Amino acid sequence: MSVSPESALGQLLIVGLHDDRWSRSLERMLRALQPSGVLLLPGSLRVPGQTAELLHKIARTLSSPPFLAIAEEGGSVDPLQALLPPLPAPRILARRGPAAVKRSGELIGSALKLLGFNLNLGPRLDLSSPSVEPALDTQTFGADPKLVAKCGRAFIEGLRQHQVLACGKHFPGRGMPENDEPGFPVVGKTMVELWREDLLPFRQLLPHLPFIKVSNVSYKAYDFDVWQPAATSSKVVHDLLRVKLGYRGLAVADTLELLFEMSSERLRRQGVTLSLSVVLNSIRTGCDVQVVSWGPEIAETVFPAMQKELEAGSLSQRRVAEALGRVRAAKKRFQRPSGKLPARSFKALAREFEEFSKLIGRGGEIDE
Repeated sequence: MSVSPESALGQLLIVGLHDDRWSRSLERMLRALQPSGVLLLPGSLRVPGQTAELLHKIARTLSSPPFLAIAEEGGSVDPLQALLPPLPAPRILARRGPAAVKRSGELIGSALKLLGFNLNLGPRLDLSSPSVEPALDTQTFGADPKLVAKCGRAFIEGLRQHQVLACGKHFPGRGMPENDEPGFPVVGKTMVELWREDLLPFRQLLPHLPFIKVSNVSYKAYDFDVWQPAATSSKVVHDLLRVKLGYRGLAVADTLELLFEMSSERLRRQGVTLSLSVVLNSIRTGCDVQVVSWGPEIAETVFPAMQKELEAGSLSQRRVAEALGRVRAAKKRFQRPSGKLPARSFKALAREFEEFSKLIGRGGEIDE
């Protein structure tokens, strides 16, 4: 990976973008930070050809082929619907069985490949929970761990057919949060319950997942004395994910997302200082990449703080080298997108999206 020492830390960041087209300010940010990739956020997709060109220019500007990511699940998490007909929610597909889920993954993978993306922040492997708001609960495949594992694998296989990487989320499963006294949800399940239920889909699918997104929920079973987000917990990321389960892929955190969701005004008031502390703790405890989903402005604050911590020794060279090694391994076969979008192929794919959704809606058969 050809990055200069001063910019190598940028490889630990995936920067969220609201941009829908190329600009000089975007170019300056990318050249300065040299992030490992970008995440196009809802609202940044407007015109198919324009999106393909944007991804091409981003990839051309960065020193190594980047992760070009989107979070696409269908249902209420469906940024592609700005360009293509909407897809059914995961719960609806799961009721039709893994074949329907796989077909959804194939369609999404085909669209992402045509546009130039190489990473999808999905599937969601959390179990259904009555404590989650209904719109998000339909984004799960269901409450049965075995069904979630089967559907998750089908979705991953659908993406893989089009060389799009998958990211399972949110390890070790968002469970059934009991309360939010410290400002974030806390799961009270025992280790045995988590192992048999929430962790089962992850245990089965870890060998097939190049990325795992770690939860921002706290787990009493692992951090009983001091509740903290799983992404900043060494007991979850290091002891459970790395040691017990032997995961060697990329662990991803979006801890900044937590700070904007907190119900505690006290925590909100701590602002940037707390934000940087949470990000740095997630890296120290074993997360390799931080998704800065709140935009380049936040990333430009995080980056120098990471450099300062590295120089001071509170962020170890060994931990950074380990994370950079995993980033390099994940990018090994990447190629930069051409920026050219075959219009006929995209129109034909739009028809397939529409036909698939209609088929699901009327209860038609899905071919295995």
